[in-house]
Amino acid sequence: MVFTPLSLIVTNYYLPHMKVCVPRVSIHLELLSKHHLKPLLNFELENRSWLESLIEPRDDTFYSEKGVCEHIDAELDKVSSGSAFCGLLIKNNEIVARANLRGICANKAVVGYRVSKDFTSRGYASFCLTSLVKIAKKEFDIKSLEAKVLENNPVSKHILLKHGFEIIGSLPDFLTLNDKQLTCIEFRLKYV
Repeated sequence: MVFTPLSLIVTNYYLPHMKVCVPRVSIHLELLSKHHLKPLLNFELENRSWLESLIEPRDDTFYSEKGVCEHIDAELDKVSSGSAFCGLLIKNNEIVARANLRGICANKAVVGYRVSKDFTSRGYASFCLTSLVKIAKKEFDIKSLEAKVLENNPVSKHILLKHGFEIIGSLPDFLTLNDKQLTCIEFRLKYV
């Protein structure tokens, strides 16, 4: 698959309420590749406890160069088969989020994203979701996107609803996380 990175460049933007001038920032969504091994491992290690408070934890073996390398290889196999898109949101050469389309089949896919704790509440999840919707339409001719969010993640729920996703159901006692049974909320976005 040939993927043209989606990008946003902000140039010297003045924030009067903070009395600061923000320098030029480059943000782009890039397809996962083997050269992302070390930055991806750093992203995952730095955000492990944060992400594990919101989603199902990964196996401990994942958090090593070998584990992330095997993960990248598995993800790239899915990308090569056309059943997935695995993107990384890069800001000034740092991974700030992951953005994925999974289970691509029969004009449907499942959307997912995970944003670094240090970059929450800055619009990066919205940028990821908007980008994934565009990629799903343009690259895969997808007509319906689905998402699942645990009840302990109201921010993701809000972002999905803001972007036109509708709640289609819930799965009670979907996952036990930190000794708490959580319901999973299911979402769908249909478009032509």
